[in-house]
Amino acid sequence: MRELEKARRQGRGRRGAGARLSANRAFVETARRQPWAQGAAGEEYVASLLDSLQTQGWTALHDLKVGPQGPPVDHLVIGPAGVFVLDTRWVSGPVRVEGERIRVNTFPQNYLEHLEARVRDVHDRLLAASGRRALEVRGLLVFVEPELTVKAPPAALDVISDAELLLTLMRRPACLTSREIADLTRLARRAATWTVPREM
Repeated sequence: MRELEKARRQGRGRRGAGARLSANRAFVETARRQPWAQGAAGEEYVASLLDSLQTQGWTALHDLKVGPQGPPVDHLVIGPAGVFVLDTRWVSGPVRVEGERIRVNTFPQNYLEHLEARVRDVHDRLLAASGRRALEVRGLLVFVEPELTVKAPPAALDVISDAELLLTLMRRPACLTSREIADLTRLARRAATWTVPREM
């Protein structure tokens, strides 16, 4: 309960992510004007939230290169509640989620398709490296300071705000033992897990 209350305070106590995204004020100002910098600042902020869970038995890896092609995984999180792949978005304008459709400023986006591909890749590589019979990997699409409306959630992924992130992770039921967390973390930190070609 104390951990949940701490997470709740962290989510509610912010006066806006922009105030904390970076100690470099010039970088934050650039982020407000340039989409690429805004995205990087959002990833940095979400990384700081995830790193705060370390004392609760969680491990977070950031900007993880998975496979020979495609952009890196923003965040890979392993903890008592399982394995999660996070895609961070900091966008300008209202975000509307209706099942498998996401619109930003009324324009359709392929965020879910991108995240689903990353989740599949992480799942297949960790499963092969671990020798486990099964492994659930869940995708979280995290919007930083959004005007977010979720009319209907996607079937296989979660779409949340940064303020909901810590509680979303900590409220999920435990499914991994400390031994399993340690084994998966060791594999996730091993470069070969992500660079060896996948068997088709």
